[in-house]
Amino acid sequence: MAAVDYFPNKDGYIEDGHVIGFCYADDTSMAAGSFVKFGTSRANYVAVAVSDDACDAVGMCLRTPSAVGDVVPVAFKGVVKAACHSTIAIGSLVGNSSTTVTALIEALGAYGSNALIHNSTAYTARVLGMALQGGNNAGTSPDEILVMLGKIC
Repeated sequence: MAAVDYFPNKDGYIEDGHVIGFCYADDTSMAAGSFVKFGTSRANYVAVAVSDDACDAVGMCLRTPSAVGDVVPVAFKGVVKAACHSTIAIGSLVGNSSTTVTALIEALGAYGSNALIHNSTAYTARVLGMALQGGNNAGTSPDEILVMLGKIC
């Protein structure tokens, strides 16, 4: 069986320094600033859905979709601002919190079983990025800090 080229217009490096990709929205519960995981509704295309489990996000949705199938920009790498769900030290590896729809981040060590980023046999958490500033969650008004998206370890 011959291989299929799912992006036939170009070979090699696709973007010229851009860190934002355009993806199909799998649901409408995500909003601008939501952390998202890969969706499954579109075969052979990149789709995203709102992240609903701790440490499963791959990027941040930058525009609220108006309907399922809407094309939305997603930041996979780069600097974004996010609210703290726990106390985070500068330089900490972070993942999304289990709170859906909002841009909350959590220090990976706060998750117990997800504290290990990877070992020789399994990946136990997905690194969303690294905290460029320290902050904490002071009840109803959590600190907002800068986070460098992308696995940095």
